[in-house]
Amino acid sequence: MRKTGMLVIVSLLLTSTAQAAPACQQPADVARAFFEATTGKGDLLQPPQALVSVAFAKALHGERACQVREEGICTIDSDPWLDAQDGDIDGPVRYSWKQASATSGQVEMRYAVWNKAYVTRLPMVRKGEGCWQVDDILTNSGRSVRKILAQPVP
Repeated sequence: MRKTGMLVIVSLLLTSTAQAAPACQQPADVARAFFEATTGKGDLLQPPQALVSVAFAKALHGERACQVREEGICTIDSDPWLDAQDGDIDGPVRYSWKQASATSGQVEMRYAVWNKAYVTRLPMVRKGEGCWQVDDILTNSGRSVRKILAQPVP
């Protein structure tokens, strides 16, 4: 019984390690994890640190601080996944990776909103042989969330 319990614990640890490794290696898996962490009950302005570049995380955290200080909207006034204030993603999201160099590329996310085809792009970066990280969100209309966040508060 004791041996079986240890085997279960070891197998659970190995399973979670095996599941974490591909997300670090595959950009589309990182993009999927970022999307899932920032939609629904997630928070776009506080994604898991490992999934976003330092510069993008700083911009997102700056927006959160501004919203708290201003008690409302600062520079982001719509949901970047919807490119609007209202709506829902219909059906599954498809991810495809386009590598530009050993340390950059982008993941294209294809999905439907109100039965209209959307393409959102996530520029990805990594340092050396490190994990891929999301560096920006380019909305369906082509707006850069990082550029929006860099604008002065109105």
